[in-house]
Amino acid sequence: MTSSALSLAGTDREVRDAALRYWCDFGWPVRTTHTDVLLSLQRDLLAVAMSATRGGPLLDRMDSAGVRGGVVGLRGGDGEQWWAFLITPPERPVPRAAGVWLFNEGTDLPLPQGAAPANGVRWIREPIPGGALFDGDLLFDATAG
Repeated sequence: MTSSALSLAGTDREVRDAALRYWCDFGWPVRTTHTDVLLSLQRDLLAVAMSATRGGPLLDRMDSAGVRGGVVGLRGGDGEQWWAFLITPPERPVPRAAGVWLFNEGTDLPLPQGAAPANGVRWIREPIPGGALFDGDLLFDATAG
């Protein structure tokens, strides 16, 4: 799946412990700063971001279809809430949709550090090992519906 890179910096134990947990539980390439855990998106681990107002109904559709995966809640610069769905790469060309962004390989995505939101980052849907990613094609099909 992803590269097994792990880079721990900083002195905050909670940040380092969270990064170790993501690396051990999911094999995700993560690194830390003094205050953040960052997921380095890879060829086989991408993210799709949209506003929370659009993400809520999409997550409901995915739940109804029995599809699970991780969703990270982010706070935008304007205070608006954004949701990032962790996905496998789509096999088909990604349809263009207003207000939906695909974050590709090389992008760093902040991850939650614990139960309490830190820096506006929290789990909307916490991933479970072995089922952490949404299927990219299914997710994009659901955004069109």
